[in-house]
Amino acid sequence: MNEFEEIFNFQLADLREIPIDNFAYIGDAVIALIYKTKLLGDGRIKTRIVYENSKKFLSATAHSKFIDLIYEEFNDTEKQYYKRAVNSNGAKKRGNDYEYRKSTGFEAVIGYLFLTKNYKRIKELLGVIDNCMSTDETY
Repeated sequence: MNEFEEIFNFQLADLREIPIDNFAYIGDAVIALIYKTKLLGDGRIKTRIVYENSKKFLSATAHSKFIDLIYEEFNDTEKQYYKRAVNSNGAKKRGNDYEYRKSTGFEAVIGYLFLTKNYKRIKELLGVIDNCMSTDETY
């Protein structure tokens, strides 16, 4: 077990017992950490610049667009988590804002993958997004 795995050595209840909004909450944090770290680069950058640049990766609008890029890449289990989250009470807290609901679904899938320690899959999905973003400046 490497140091990273030691930090995140946790035992979960049965996944069916965990509220879907918890998956989205964790997924949002994981996505933020990954992209803020990428934007930090070698560290010699002002926090304000990291913050400004992170907006295109960390907003509900961005996450909604990410789903459009990767939904077809999801396996059946990931699609189930996505659909549960899109229809959750947490996703509906902004009324019928479908962009926010899609964002919550994306975050829940990433949270599910993180909590099940499927870091390789997170890297694969975010790699699809990164590749699309590097070729299309509209995101």
